[in-house]
Amino acid sequence: MISGMAKNLTWIDPQTGLEWQTESPGMMSWFEAQEYAKSLSLDGKNDWRIPAAAELETLLDRETLFERMRPLMREGVPFRDARSYWSATTFSPNTYSAWIVMFDGAYILSYYKTNSYYVRCVRG
Repeated sequence: MISGMAKNLTWIDPQTGLEWQTESPGMMSWFEAQEYAKSLSLDGKNDWRIPAAAELETLLDRETLFERMRPLMREGVPFRDARSYWSATTFSPNTYSAWIVMFDGAYILSYYKTNSYYVRCVRG
């Protein structure tokens, strides 16, 4: 790299101990996300998975609210963005849907698993 420093592929959250993938591979369906996580190998580790909705929520700063009264992603998270991410959590009233966390306002909504949203894997 030009800077001479390698980019970290993972980040361990000091609040939860969860290890997160720092770069999202992009948008995909829930089913593609599951397959992606199963095949992911980072830093010599192969036990990556799609996070549960509750795990994605740990990235939010519930103590700081912005103008819409919604929390932002925590300051210390190195991959802060305002995208919507799949969770592994299926929406129980309709198993064709799963929960996503929308980091542009901390909305947690369910959408069809065939829709495309961002993916960020976790382990721990």
